[in-house]
Order: sequence, then structure tokens, then C-alpha cells
Amino acid sequence: MNNFKLEPGDIFATRGRGITGWVSRKLMSPQTSRFHFGILWKHLGEDDFLILESISKGLAIGKLSWYEDQDVEFYRVECDEDLRHAAPDGLIDWGRSRYDCWLIVKILFGAVVAFARILWKEHKVRKPRAEDLPYGVNLALICTEAVDVAYDSVGVAIIPPGVIPIPSAFKAAQLEGRLTRLPV
Repeated sequence: MNNFKLEPGDIFATRGRGITGWVSRKLMSPQTSRFHFGILWKHLGEDDFLILESISKGLAIGKLSWYEDQDVEFYRVECDEDLRHAAPDGLIDWGRSRYDCWLIVKILFGAVVAFARILWKEHKVRKPRAEDLPYGVNLALICTEAVDVAYDSVGVAIIPPGVIPIPSAFKAAQLEGRLTRLPV
């Protein structure tokens, strides 16, 4: 499946499609084509991993091979290997978490408020960044929150505390050196 060695704790991200992909690419800064995120958990053999991801029903276990026909990128968090390998286990404590549908609504309304606030305070139009949006932690998770929570559980902050972990925040983490894109 891949010509590089994936490890537990590596992150996968799929290309966004439809309106959600368009929003990720066009309305947020920094721009990213990635939309759905998950974390590699346990090696299943030569070409597959168990994965943890938050999908419409909540936190779920799946197989990386289920994504083999999709445009997938892989990332490695810049931290100690032991912490990276332990991060997925920390997500298990959230095992009964539902999908955070309300956060999606809050992001949409928060983006409108952020655009207005940027225009009011900065007297110009610019794309909002994740830190411009309001965020509060609860017991439900969207896919990007699940990955961030996994690393928070081992003391590694991919996304700064208080910043909503959305795809553009992961792109910012990559640009700032906290994540490295793995070669395909």
C-alpha cells in the first residue's frame, strides 16, 4: 500500500470533497485540501493498520485499507517516538464519545462572526485562521479533535490549547514544524 514505514500514532488525512472540502480549501487560512483525519493505532500486518477516527456515529475503529482508493496523506508528529506510539491508546478513554455535530454548526456560525470581527478590528478582509474561531471542549469529538485529543493525552500539543482543531490548524502545525508530511 505504501513505500514508507508507517507507525502507530501517525496521522492520516483524506482529501475533502463537496462543500466541506471547498470550505477547507477556499475560506480558511492556511489553505488545505485535507478534510477527514484519523490516527493509526495497531499494525495489522504488512499493509494495514487498525485506525481510530471520529465519524458520523462517533469514535470508531476501522482499517486503513478501507481508504486505499482515496487520496490519503500521512503525517508524523514531531515528538518522542514513545509518546507518538502511546497517543492512540490515550484516545481509548474517549471510546464512547459521539460525533460533535454541534461543533460543525458552531464552526459555521463562528466563521461568520470571525469574518465580521476581522473586518471590524482590522479594517480589511482576510481568511480566518483556526484561532479566530470560538472553541470549547466537550465530550463529543469531530475527526480532527480525536487526533488532537490523542496527542494531548500524552502531553504533546499539535494544536495550541484553546484553538479549534480544524484542518487548517493541522496545516498550520505542519507549516510550524509540529507535523511532517510523510513521503508517498
